[in-house]
Amino acid sequence: MRKIKFVKTLVIFVCIGIYGYSAVDTNTGQMYNISIDAGKPLSIVWPVEVAVVGDNGEKGLRIGPKIGRGWRGEAGGEASYKFYIPQDNKYYIWAYCLWFDECANAIFAKFDDSDKAIIGNDPIYKQWHWVRGFNIHLGKGTHTLVLSNHSDHISLQKLLFTNSTSATPEDCTLMFSDIFYDGFDGCDRGNFANWEIISGNWIVQDPSQEMCLTENALIGKSTDSSFILYKGDDWSNYSLNVVFQPILSENAEGTVGICFGVKDSNQYHKLTWNRIEKPEVCKMQISRKTNEITKILSDFEIPWKTNRWHQVEIALNNNGIVVRMDDAKTIVTPIDYKIIGGIGFRLEGNLTACFDDVHIRQITETNR
Repeated sequence: MRKIKFVKTLVIFVCIGIYGYSAVDTNTGQMYNISIDAGKPLSIVWPVEVAVVGDNGEKGLRIGPKIGRGWRGEAGGEASYKFYIPQDNKYYIWAYCLWFDECANAIFAKFDDSDKAIIGNDPIYKQWHWVRGFNIHLGKGTHTLVLSNHSDHISLQKLLFTNSTSATPEDCTLMFSDIFYDGFDGCDRGNFANWEIISGNWIVQDPSQEMCLTENALIGKSTDSSFILYKGDDWSNYSLNVVFQPILSENAEGTVGICFGVKDSNQYHKLTWNRIEKPEVCKMQISRKTNEITKILSDFEIPWKTNRWHQVEIALNNNGIVVRMDDAKTIVTPIDYKIIGGIGFRLEGNLTACFDDVHIRQITETNR
């Protein structure tokens, strides 16, 4: 991802109080960047407060430790801001923040009358860093942003909105740029509440302990079929990284499916793993489901070891579906169309499988 640097034709720059914006000519059109100083809210309600938070005495927004868990409705507090959007567009949100640990790594953000959403839940602690948040369509004009208590013991210095999918803040010394991440950790089990369970039994807990609030995994249990998905808006040109471990029951056949390009429960692509007779070998298959029609795009065999976690990467672009499992050879399945959509996991048969560390990362022209 390229950094935002205002070295091209400067169209306009405005700085009014707590926010500023700029418009820059690029090869793909105008890039708008709106910045907000988190330490200068228009209104504020405790336990959210303005304090010196930066390593060099910078002021910012702060929620102190042991004040209350906003994600459980145990603490209020908010700070509000107004800013101007110069052009209708989809804007990508960045926040410069400091998280303490997996139970103190997020804040709620609400734009105008929209539902509040989470910024954070990333795994970078005790270091100032930029984190990429969700995206939202904003019309031209003045808007209101309200930041409210999700986790205690956090700090923020600034926010940035940009209509560029590939730009990053200019002063990124440390950055978490995933489009989406879920490690299923933290006191509120990561982003699990936003996953949609279509069928079967899905829980978040430590695979080796019944009740543990950290180091969790998503566990799916199936006697016939289980399906869970996360709708990804218009995600495209992305790579999906995930670790998983299938646990087959005795004398039972079963398949583990990792879904991508998910539009709904009847339209998606799927990479499946099948147990076969050969020792230390498994069969992989890529398919495309469109309503009632399932088309096999490719199948192949790769080395396999049982009773261990496996890492898979599925990279999407206009030319193909690129799959890499553990240290096996990269497999490319050619396609002549663009894949757009979210992700999911599907189990068929009598089995249990664990999933963890789900990363969705943008593929740009420089890293294809």
